[in-house]
Amino acid sequence: MLDEFEVIHGSKWPGFITGKPVGMGGSSGRAEATGYGVVAVLRDALTQLGLEPKATRASIQGFGNVAQHAARRYVQLGGTLTAVSSWHAGDQRAYTIRKASGVDPDAISHITDAFGSIDRTRAEELGYEVVHGSAWLEEAVDILIPAALENQITAANAARVHGQVKVIAEAANGPITRDASGILEERGVLIVPDVLANAGGVTCSYFEQVQSNSNYYWERDDVLRKLESRMAAGFAAVCEIAEREQVSLRDAAYLIAIERVARACHERGWV
Repeated sequence: MLDEFEVIHGSKWPGFITGKPVGMGGSSGRAEATGYGVVAVLRDALTQLGLEPKATRASIQGFGNVAQHAARRYVQLGGTLTAVSSWHAGDQRAYTIRKASGVDPDAISHITDAFGSIDRTRAEELGYEVVHGSAWLEEAVDILIPAALENQITAANAARVHGQVKVIAEAANGPITRDASGILEERGVLIVPDVLANAGGVTCSYFEQVQSNSNYYWERDDVLRKLESRMAAGFAAVCEIAEREQVSLRDAAYLIAIERVARACHERGWV
């Protein structure tokens, strides 16, 4: 698409599209940005609850790009990942691998294909227990990170979420239904909504456009540092509105988004 656009216009327009390889004007850190962003807001959510990552345990659904980088970052911060669920294309079903002492994301990534399917036989050889695909939901952990599909936690299975769970970070798009959100929030579970939690990818795409347009590229550490700063600011803004209006983080995020669009329309004189 970039090549065709530049041919049509007869000039270089690297900022026209994002997600490019680094050698074509892409941004360092883009591959891990969404997963890192999830954990950035998760860490702030834990701080709000008076918890340190190293004192928590987590379970993840999915092991694609977002889940793998989120898992690595969470473990880097000292957290213990006890379970990972992934879809096995060959068997056409999902499996959960788990280990009470902790799942090693780097080791598991070596037995995972390009579509996020973990080789269950090799996982067993590495000492992991392999159980049914929905077991990730029932783990006795502090954190759930649904990072695969939409509508995975519903009113029908919300009761299976363990009572120890304190935070759910929506790394996937729409993994929790509205009804399930209400059930879990009544139980005191803090849900970090997808519109905030997985915004790291599009934020880094914005960074890529800025770098491409200025023809000045940042080092990976600079990108991730700027990303964490943006995610922290977003989380703080959402929490402030949620507290002030006495609404959920999801509704607070929507209030902020709608207000920004409305203000932009007003300032342009459209309304």
